[in-house]
Amino acid sequence: MLATLENFIGTANSYIYNYIILSIFFIVAIYFTIRLKGVQFRQLFHAAKLLGSKSTDGGISGFAAYSVSTASRVGTGNMAGVITAIVAGGPGALFWMWVMALFGGSLAFVESTLAQLYKEKGIDGKFVGGASYFIRSRMGKPGLAVVFAVLMILTYTAFNGVQANTIASALVKYNISTNVTAIVLMVLTAVILLNPKRETLAFACSIVVPVMAIPYILIGLFIFVTNFGAVPAMFSTILKYAFTGDAVMGATIGTAVSQGLRRGLFSNEAGMGGAPHAAAAAATSHPARQGLLQMFSVFTDTLVICSTSAFIFLLSPEALKQVGTLQGIGILQFAMESHLGQFGSIFVTACVLLFAYSSVLGNFFYIRTGASSIHKSKFPEYIVAAMTLFMVVVGAIVNMPLAWNLGDFFMGIMAIVNIIIIFMMVRPADVLLKDYEKQQKEGVKPVYNVDRTPEIRHPSITCWSDKNNTND
Repeated sequence: MLATLENFIGTANSYIYNYIILSIFFIVAIYFTIRLKGVQFRQLFHAAKLLGSKSTDGGISGFAAYSVSTASRVGTGNMAGVITAIVAGGPGALFWMWVMALFGGSLAFVESTLAQLYKEKGIDGKFVGGASYFIRSRMGKPGLAVVFAVLMILTYTAFNGVQANTIASALVKYNISTNVTAIVLMVLTAVILLNPKRETLAFACSIVVPVMAIPYILIGLFIFVTNFGAVPAMFSTILKYAFTGDAVMGATIGTAVSQGLRRGLFSNEAGMGGAPHAAAAAATSHPARQGLLQMFSVFTDTLVICSTSAFIFLLSPEALKQVGTLQGIGILQFAMESHLGQFGSIFVTACVLLFAYSSVLGNFFYIRTGASSIHKSKFPEYIVAAMTLFMVVVGAIVNMPLAWNLGDFFMGIMAIVNIIIIFMMVRPADVLLKDYEKQQKEGVKPVYNVDRTPEIRHPSITCWSDKNNTND
């Protein structure tokens, strides 16, 4: 029964990712890039400067929102997922992950800017929002809003099982029982998840993200520099197999594109609809400001961290020979050990623990926000907390290929719905970007209130009516 279900979901995923999402993603992403005049390129360095924004009583800080979304993005997809994509699709899959990130930045900007514009005050007085909110309030489709929220809850609940499974798999190398891992993960996760304050979750992510990402990037840079002689050949291989496929690994060009797209979407989530729920929680002076931060998070995830994992693997001839013998995170552990000895294996295992665990926390932020959009009470939040803890335990103990496939399936459906919706609603994001950049040119800090853009005024905009808005 499970095998039949897994085959069905796998076939459905192949169709969804090879045809539907591939077409929708690139058409909309290219359209947004042209309409917004390449905002993801023009404003990249400015977006990096915005990471120091402060928090207020109205919500979490811009950096905390960036950290929550980055925590969710940066997980097994950046390590095991990248290796899996390269093994299945050849080195060329990495090129298509880059393409997805470069154009996907425009999707991230639009969806997160919209989430900020249409955010609401939750039952605790803090900001909440995202697609599951503005589908109801701005589009007037409460049924679709519930469907989207359920898809998001199912997607990230399944992925939390995947994250736990990766942690347990990495620790097996050191003879740590999966049962022990499951119990420890459950306790650590429960302490944070059951805390009634959202700030606790955001604070945990804002600590874990820099602690995990910076050392990993620095070690990857060290490996890149010390193997610099092999770097030109590596880039040549990536570009060659992006357009021809890799016969050695049995990958066609279609497989390379599909794997790059699929793993890229799993990793950076651009256009998927989850990250805007973190973006909406931030207190910021202008909706476009948070859109730029979330756009930068996509680049952090794919162009920096995913590339680091890929380079570590591709610059290790010994690891390349292990394809077919080892899988996923096991190959990355082997590659790091070939570069740095025993320290390398221990280091990458520690990174796996932090990367995957941070994803559990970031994913739950989305899950909890989705639950609150269905019913504004604490009860749904406790239900999804119990679901998350259950999946963490089960994921750590049981091998979960079905969880990967189910997560991909729900994510694919959610992405299709979200991309179509933000395509229909792109005008307000365009207007807000123009307002933001107009104030930039005037040499003042961009501050927004709804009176500045009467052309997009709507009753669903409830948090931007203060003419002296300085909530950052």
